[in-house]
Amino acid sequence: MRKLTPSVLALTFLVVVCGTSWAALSGSSPVLRAPAGTAAAAAADARAALAAVALPAGSRRLATEPRALRAEPVGPDYTMPYVTFRTATEYWSLRDAGAANALLAQAPKGSSTWLDPGALSGAQIMLRSLGRWMGPRWLVIETKPDPGAGGRWLAELQGVAVWTPQRLVLPGDVASVTVRRLQDGATLATVTSAAQVAAVVATVNGLAVDDGIHAVYACPALQSGKRPGFKLLFDGSTGALLASASTEWCPSDVSLKVGTHGPQQLIAGDVVGELQKILGIALPPAF
Repeated sequence: MRKLTPSVLALTFLVVVCGTSWAALSGSSPVLRAPAGTAAAAAADARAALAAVALPAGSRRLATEPRALRAEPVGPDYTMPYVTFRTATEYWSLRDAGAANALLAQAPKGSSTWLDPGALSGAQIMLRSLGRWMGPRWLVIETKPDPGAGGRWLAELQGVAVWTPQRLVLPGDVASVTVRRLQDGATLATVTSAAQVAAVVATVNGLAVDDGIHAVYACPALQSGKRPGFKLLFDGSTGALLASASTEWCPSDVSLKVGTHGPQQLIAGDVVGELQKILGIALPPAF
């Protein structure tokens, strides 16, 4: 479950801080700041995720968190230079076990689900990213028998939206892009066409920023000695390396470094397919 508990927040802090140059926060740097209103949009999005849930008949909203659901504290909104969370939480009293099952049944196929010994059942529903300033989004539903209301059940709904206060961007003076296979370092292509270079730069700059929690839990285990995926090297007109983007850190992410800044993790999505269309070559799969 991706509740923002203190332990998970600490883990996120370590993941992001260890990979991010804090020098990017001062002086001239390839860092863009989020448009005004992005934080409010993230908070509204977290609330909207809750509004999309269909509550079964007979459900009653509770004003405060029930004591029976306090086994794991819900973390507050959390802010870092590159990773910021906004959450919205509601508590409900459900008519019976059937209502609890109906609530959980709204999770699409493939959602993470769990059942704890204390009859705590839950589902985590991943929602699509909303663009380069809005990162991972998800909805958590948990249900548990209410020990003080014979036959009724308790439910907690938590919407989480990740937004990006600042993000790294590739410079505008990239003259060429070299594509390498991670497994053996072989060069697959070197692109110098201004149109293709601009398209590759725009593709990478358009990826949504990932968060540390997603990177920790979503990265698949790799076999020893295996390095699937690719690396992009962005050079200037003099041949100097300006930036790099690679799937090496996490196959489901693109790790972006610009000069001395980064890395910053971006959600890969269908970047392989997009780059293949631009470059006209087959890229090695990231998994």
